[in-house]
Amino acid sequence: MHELPLLTFTLCLQAAVGAVLWAVVFRIKAQDAPLFKRNTLAALSLAAVGIVASLLHLGKPMLALTSMFNLTTSWLSREIFFSGAFFGLLLIFWWVERREKAPGARTALGVITAGVGLIDIYAMARLYMESIMPAWQNANTLISFYATAIVLGGVVFYVTAGEQREKLPRIDLMLWAVVLVQAAFALGYVASLGALTGAGKETAALLAGSQATLILSWLFTLGGVFLLSLSRTGKLAKQMSFLYLAMAVIVVGEIAGRYLFYVFGIPIGLGL
Repeated sequence: MHELPLLTFTLCLQAAVGAVLWAVVFRIKAQDAPLFKRNTLAALSLAAVGIVASLLHLGKPMLALTSMFNLTTSWLSREIFFSGAFFGLLLIFWWVERREKAPGARTALGVITAGVGLIDIYAMARLYMESIMPAWQNANTLISFYATAIVLGGVVFYVTAGEQREKLPRIDLMLWAVVLVQAAFALGYVASLGALTGAGKETAALLAGSQATLILSWLFTLGGVFLLSLSRTGKLAKQMSFLYLAMAVIVVGEIAGRYLFYVFGIPIGLGL
């Protein structure tokens, strides 16, 4: 798949942003909460993988630096700038967290890092929304990107919490809410494709032929969240293997959904 680097970049960066966001929100809510060092390290690793994948997609990585000269007019430039800024801030945040000093500055840095990450996701979404692909030119792209950040980031945060997992709020219920809201918007998005012409009509036809994959992607995501809920109950709460299974199922669902996102990217002009 030609878009594999972009698939890796968007999923990894969004998961990293989500993981940081969950940790920051929980620490603000519970000032006595412990540090989530493994979560920060996991987010940093995901962000690094995502950025490397994006550079591989460019073919000439140095173009990423030159493209940032168009920050005032180009969403691509903004995406590159904020992705780099997020990674840099996250690296500093990880280092500060390791030292376990200056709690006030650490919290402020965490908030800034998460904020820059959220802006980065917005820049990613706008880049696709202003492309020549009718399937991407709608709010569903923005909702999908933020939902992926919350869901994948939430799973990363929960899995890496270790012994503190039992003290966390019902993250699974929050993920249920996000996934169901995303599904509701997705249904409206699918229905709107049928009213389009040209490339939009071709996208709708392609969607009709990919219904099995689309349904499976949602089943995996919903099934993974269901397994995550089960992992909090009874004997399953002590079995990390079951929790890893839930995480794997969710990841597969998100990968399938993002794969279809790129498959449906048919440019304007095709089908006329």
